[in-house]
Amino acid sequence: MTKIYDLKAAFSRFHTGMQADGYSVTLRDPGSASGFNIAKRAGLPDIIAPSDVIDVIIKYGFSALAQGWSPIARPRSSSRTIFQLDDLPPGSIEAMIEAGWRPCYTQCTSPQRFQAALAVDHIDDIVRLEVRRRLIAIFRADPGATGAYRLPGFQNTKPKYKADDGSYPRVTPLSWSGETCPKTRDLCDRVMSEMAEKAAVSVRHIDLDPDDIATLDDLAAAWQRLEHHAYKACGPVWKSEHDWLMAVMLRHFGAVEDEVREALCFLSPRHDLRSKNEAGFERAAAITADRAFGDAGDEALESLERFHWLWERDFEKGAA
Repeated sequence: MTKIYDLKAAFSRFHTGMQADGYSVTLRDPGSASGFNIAKRAGLPDIIAPSDVIDVIIKYGFSALAQGWSPIARPRSSSRTIFQLDDLPPGSIEAMIEAGWRPCYTQCTSPQRFQAALAVDHIDDIVRLEVRRRLIAIFRADPGATGAYRLPGFQNTKPKYKADDGSYPRVTPLSWSGETCPKTRDLCDRVMSEMAEKAAVSVRHIDLDPDDIATLDDLAAAWQRLEHHAYKACGPVWKSEHDWLMAVMLRHFGAVEDEVREALCFLSPRHDLRSKNEAGFERAAAITADRAFGDAGDEALESLERFHWLWERDFEKGAA
């Protein structure tokens, strides 16, 4: 049986590597992949302080742990961005380091499967999504990874990993330097530069006056023009990423929050999900719109406006 001080020692290594402000922790049923946020279940703030993570898990999740549920933690940081590389085969981490990448944390999550994390100083969401996509392609990592990590010291109780004696493998930390990765930073800078250059070309095709957005039809027409620009600037995006990017761009061009929410409800490529869960779909649209007009939206706008001279040269002159 694992002692609590062993779990705290393992988590200390995890936190040394991640250096997050706090962690959002979910307990997950390995059989069904369902789960619950342990802090919310306990009536605590969603983000748990690093020093409290193990105590909260043991105190409020003991019965679930006894049934084989696994704790999954998502690092939350205002000063750094962490890219997760999941489901890596043997030899991947060694090859990564040999090629000049510097993971801040690595661990073995199951027999012959590994996770690695690459950290940089904070970047905005629009750049992060594209860098994430490229890193997954470079290392052939799992594209479905969500940025949540199995906590070291605990067992990985997926049924397929159950040994003949009834035991399960424990998640084991391998390295925890906590350093940022210069090569990942270079990739971020390259992505930002490419986005700026593509935006300089594609923005000439936008003819959008915020005063013209008066009806849903006007918004639909604006959406179609912006889609062309978004594709040229950022490439193809997943449906949920598409909603976020379009919400930010509509805000940039003068739409208000209610208009963005309405656009997400009726113009999103995820609209086919609406009939399956209309209330949930509309709630998600409202959350995305609210986020686009909050701190995350402010940060995303800064990335667009950082290249303001491009907008002046290729958009504002044309509009005039």
